[in-house]
Amino acid sequence: MTDTILCIDIGTSSLKAALLPDNLKKSPIFVSRQTFPKKSFTEHNSALFYLPALKAALSELRQKNPDYAIEAICVSGNGPTVISEDGRTFLHDETPSLKSDRPNDSIKSTKSLFIPRFAAFKGIYPASWEKSSFVYGTPEFLLHELTGESLSILPEESFLPAYWTAEELIACGFSDNDIKKIPPFKKMGAFAGRVSEKAALATGLLEGTFVFAGAPDFIVALLGTGTVLPGRLCDRAGSSEGLNLCTSKPIFATGLRTLPSVIPGLWNLSYLLNSSQSLGDHREHSLYENSSLGENSSVDAVRNLSEFSHGINLLKEAALSNGEYFPDSMTITGGQALDDELIAQKEEVTGLKIKKMPCADAELIGDLILARVALGDFDDVTEAVFGLIGM
Repeated sequence: MTDTILCIDIGTSSLKAALLPDNLKKSPIFVSRQTFPKKSFTEHNSALFYLPALKAALSELRQKNPDYAIEAICVSGNGPTVISEDGRTFLHDETPSLKSDRPNDSIKSTKSLFIPRFAAFKGIYPASWEKSSFVYGTPEFLLHELTGESLSILPEESFLPAYWTAEELIACGFSDNDIKKIPPFKKMGAFAGRVSEKAALATGLLEGTFVFAGAPDFIVALLGTGTVLPGRLCDRAGSSEGLNLCTSKPIFATGLRTLPSVIPGLWNLSYLLNSSQSLGDHREHSLYENSSLGENSSVDAVRNLSEFSHGINLLKEAALSNGEYFPDSMTITGGQALDDELIAQKEEVTGLKIKKMPCADAELIGDLILARVALGDFDDVTEAVFGLIGM
C-alpha cells in the first residue's frame, strides 16, 4: 500500500479531491469532481452537500487507486463564503446590497473581505445567524463536519487586514455574542482534529484519521505551483484567470494588485484578466481573484491572448523597474492547463515557457504540501515545495 494524503478543495459549485502520494510522477493523478445539485444554489444550502460529495469522491478515488491508503486529510476552499451551522450558505460571489441591523461607515470602509459578508449574512439570514454557535468559511465548514472542531484559517499574519480583528468587528457594530460565533484563528496547515465516528459513518473514512486545515484556494494554488520564491510566476487559469509573480518586496503599479505572499516577508504581484478562455464547466472562483467569464469564440480567444500578453508585460515592466527578477518560464494551473493548444498560443505571444504541474488542480498539491509539513516530513513549505514538486 502507498500512503497518500486525501486532498480536498471546495469550489463554488463542486468539490474536487485526489489521493496524492509523495511521488507525484509515480502514476497519473486522478481527480474526482463532484458537482453540487443545482437546487442547492437557489435554496442557498450547498454546504449541506459537502459530505455527500466527499463520500462519492472517496468511492471513486478508491476504485481508481485500490493500492492507496489515506494517511491524513487536508481541506482547502474558496472564500469569503459564510456558512451557518444549519448549512445556510452565502456564497462569496453573491452580491446583494449590504444588509445589516447596525449599518455604519466602518463596514463600508473596512479592508476586510469577511466583515461585510458577516454583516450581510446576519441581515439576510438572521434566524440562521442567531441559532448558530459558530459560523464558518467554506473549508472550515467541512473541517467542522469531519472533526466536530471549530476554527478559522488564517494563511499568515500579514493577511489579517483582509480577515478581521475583534476590535474591528466591534467598530463595525458586532456584539460580543456575535463575535463569539466566529471561531478563533489557526494557521494554514494546522491540526484541525480527527475524523469523528459520525463523519466516518457518513463518508466511509476511517475514524480517527488526522485532518489538517488547508488554506483559501488562491493560497494553496500558489504553494502547489511553487510560487514561493522571488521570480516565480504562475498562471491561475480556469474560467477566471490571474497571473501571479512572487517578489521580494511590495510593488505598486497601475493595473496590478499587491498582496502578501504565502511566505512571510515575500509578496505577490498579480494581474487579473477581465476575460478568460471558457473551457467546459470549469467555473471556479477564488478568495482574491474573480474575473468575468469569457465567451468561447475565436474573437474572444484573440482578445484573451492579447490581454494575457498585456498582463505579462505589465508584470515584467514592474518587476524589472523595481530591481526584481523576471523569469523566462511560468507554471499553469486550472482548467486551461488541460488545453495544450491554448498553452502553445500563450507561449507564442509571451515568449515564456509554460510548465504544467503533475496535477492540473494545483490547489490539491498545495494541500499535500501543507499536510506533509504538518506531519513533520518537511521543516517548512519551501522545503516541501522542492521535495514534492522539485521547484
